[in-house]
Parts: sequence; structure tokens; C-alpha cells
Amino acid sequence: MAGNGTAMNRELKLTLRTWLIVAAIAAGMLTWITGAFLLIGDRPPPWNLGTTPAVPGDSYYTSGEVPTGQAGPTQVTLPPTKEQKP
Repeated sequence: MAGNGTAMNRELKLTLRTWLIVAAIAAGMLTWITGAFLLIGDRPPPWNLGTTPAVPGDSYYTSGEVPTGQAGPTQVTLPPTKEQKP
């Protein structure tokens, strides 16, 4: 019976050690997040980029010209919206 008590004591120590590690990781994460929040804050970004059109295949970096020997743009032409109709 003496060996059984020692095994239970060892198991209790290992369980306690495991939970302490888990608690230390959680406390570290909360500290990191709190520090980042205090340094960065909860303010709107200082830049204003306006609205960016969500057009697939459209790029600001294109010249509009298709190189010779390559396929043309695969842009789908959409019908005009109510605002664009004459």
C-alpha cells in the first residue's frame, strides 16, 4: 500500500504541473493581447483609401494593352445598372 500512495501522489503532482503549464500559457496570451491592445489601441486607421472596386481581373497596374501573342482580357462585361442607363 505504501507504493500505491506514492504513485497517487506522483500522479497528483503531474496533474497539477500540467494545469499550471496550461494556466501559464493562458496568462501569457492574455498578457500579450492586453499589451498589444494598450499599445495599438482601438482607434480607426489614419488612412483613407476610399472605396476599391471589386472587379475580378481588374488591376490598377495594367496598361490596358494586351501583349502580342497572348490571350485578351477575360473580363466579363456586365449590363448597365439603373444609375448608368440614359
